[in-house]
Amino acid sequence: MGNLPFGPVIAASLSGSGASLQFADHQRRDQPAVGSLNAAQYLLIVADRSVLRAVLRAGHQPSRCVVLAQQLQLLQRAGADEKKPPSPAQPPEEIHRQLQNLAPDLAAYGLTGVSRLEADFAPVLEAMEARGLPLNVAQWRRVLAEAEAKAADARTRLGASVGTDLTGNPSLEPGERGRILAWFQAEGYPIQSTSKHALAAVDHPAAQALLDWREAAKLTSTYEGYLDRLAGGRIFGRFHALGAASGRMSCGHPNLQNIPARLRPCVEAPEGRVLVSADYSGCELRIVAALSRDEALIEALLEADFHSAVARRLFQKPVSKTENPELRHQAKGINFGLLYGMGAKSLGQDLGISTTDARALMDRYFEGFPQLAQWRREALEVPKQRGFLRTRLGRRLAVDRSRDIGPLALNFPVQGGGADLIKRAAVRVEQALKSANLDGHLVNMIHDELLIEASAADGAAVAELVKGEMITAGAELFKEVPMAVDAAVASSWSH
Repeated sequence: MGNLPFGPVIAASLSGSGASLQFADHQRRDQPAVGSLNAAQYLLIVADRSVLRAVLRAGHQPSRCVVLAQQLQLLQRAGADEKKPPSPAQPPEEIHRQLQNLAPDLAAYGLTGVSRLEADFAPVLEAMEARGLPLNVAQWRRVLAEAEAKAADARTRLGASVGTDLTGNPSLEPGERGRILAWFQAEGYPIQSTSKHALAAVDHPAAQALLDWREAAKLTSTYEGYLDRLAGGRIFGRFHALGAASGRMSCGHPNLQNIPARLRPCVEAPEGRVLVSADYSGCELRIVAALSRDEALIEALLEADFHSAVARRLFQKPVSKTENPELRHQAKGINFGLLYGMGAKSLGQDLGISTTDARALMDRYFEGFPQLAQWRREALEVPKQRGFLRTRLGRRLAVDRSRDIGPLALNFPVQGGGADLIKRAAVRVEQALKSANLDGHLVNMIHDELLIEASAADGAAVAELVKGEMITAGAELFKEVPMAVDAAVASSWSH
């Protein structure tokens, strides 16, 4: 959106009382007819999401919307000076003027493409948030009741293992991590923490009781409160388009992106409708392959079992999920570890091998993927020279060149690229569903997954459309490696 006006431009703001909307086009004040803002050529400008929400509630359906508060956030993360966010009640002419003033800065920081993406995505996200997530409330409560019973049973087993006081309660409460650690050490178990990984290695019934209690108690403590946001059989969260510095979304009050596998089947479509879940397979690894243009890595990714293909290249032996599976496990560990700058020590701990063996494994890995090794070196060095990180689309993050940013330097282009990708996919999917006149709409998004509610009659067609649009979005951003998408149609969210 570097050259304003971007087609007809309409700015919107709230009146001083917040009771009504004011509009102005780029030439004069003009109150558009309800629904007229759904034309693709219009660019709506608002100060923040509260105004966009009011615009949607008024019956308008803008296909793109610049939220000035978000644009300022993009600039500040890129290293621009902080500016005071605009007020939702400022006159619409002033809102339009502020975007005109921001446009040169967006271009100067290379943010034009990201700015346009966020403008396309804003109405999609706002509409998705307003729809809520359909829920089988009775089933949700049953799962939590079962978890509560399991937590009580685990607490009883803990008491049987460590002893009880005069009231029958365990001598150690499950939440007393310091006392629990001291107890295990006194019993002769040289653990240094009470983490899940540490307790799983302890052959004692108290350790298993603690692990069972934590798993069950987390469900009840975290997810009971979700029903506080229940209305009409649906739960409503608050999504944030720029929740993380990488550009990933976040969600809270409650977090609909963090519903665990045990509770996902409780997310259930109403009668006569279905849920289509579609996610990118190996998304971040494919982005790494595209950014590095490593031909050997791309070739391995195109095989049916990527981790086995890498293991065969590493160890020069037949490898599959059933043949030499321990070699596949080692390849899988390093495949994902390289995304987060994992060193030899951490890799060795993860794989249960010595640091020396882990270092030798890493050396052999990068010898097999030389272009990947070169990309990794450049990803670590270039930000020290230019002072910022960026995604392929141009999303940017300023960094302190005097500090060690190793893991961030490797992760930002990948995770940020994934954020750009899923947002572009969501925009394409919503536009395509509307164009195809299919009954389907987004109801949730996670880092590499879209969840669409559709009519049962349109479910199969929606799934095919969603897969196609997600793959096309991948081809637009990362043409070197075809994206793979898995999709499922069901009455509940179980993919």
